[in-house]
Amino acid sequence: MIRQPAVAGQFYDADPARLKAEILCYVGPSPSNEPAVAVVAPHAGYLYSGAVAGAAYARAAVPETVVVLGPNHTGLGAPAAVMDRGTWTTPLGRVAVAGDLADLLLAATDLLQRDTTAHVYEHSLEVQVPFLQVRQPALEIVPICLSHLPYPACREIGEAVAAA
Repeated sequence: MIRQPAVAGQFYDADPARLKAEILCYVGPSPSNEPAVAVVAPHAGYLYSGAVAGAAYARAAVPETVVVLGPNHTGLGAPAAVMDRGTWTTPLGRVAVAGDLADLLLAATDLLQRDTTAHVYEHSLEVQVPFLQVRQPALEIVPICLSHLPYPACREIGEAVAAA
């Protein structure tokens, strides 16, 4: 599956040059590359959250493979939906899904399910990907979209991600 942008032109600029310039303004001229286990970044439109997201992404070294977790605002799809194959498209280009890592995560807990439906219109992960693309041109992702889950389920998923 090729996941097309759902909110380009609304939550962030659809023009590649303007989008990259905007992200570089948010990240700043001298981003650091501190090792990080995780980055917590907001997922609103860049007008509202771009500066905070940029500050978060400016601090961390972004590895070539990133597990991206976000809330499911649409209610579509599985409660813990992993897109395990395919690519995500943004105005900055395509990002491959890291299928081998997705397989490890899916094998680690029955809570995670293969599901592309949850990702089709969801913005929470989509707005992260351009920041990641700018910081790591060789990026691959494992997108995981989470609905309202009880704490024990979130913990189990978190432990599966940490173990992978």
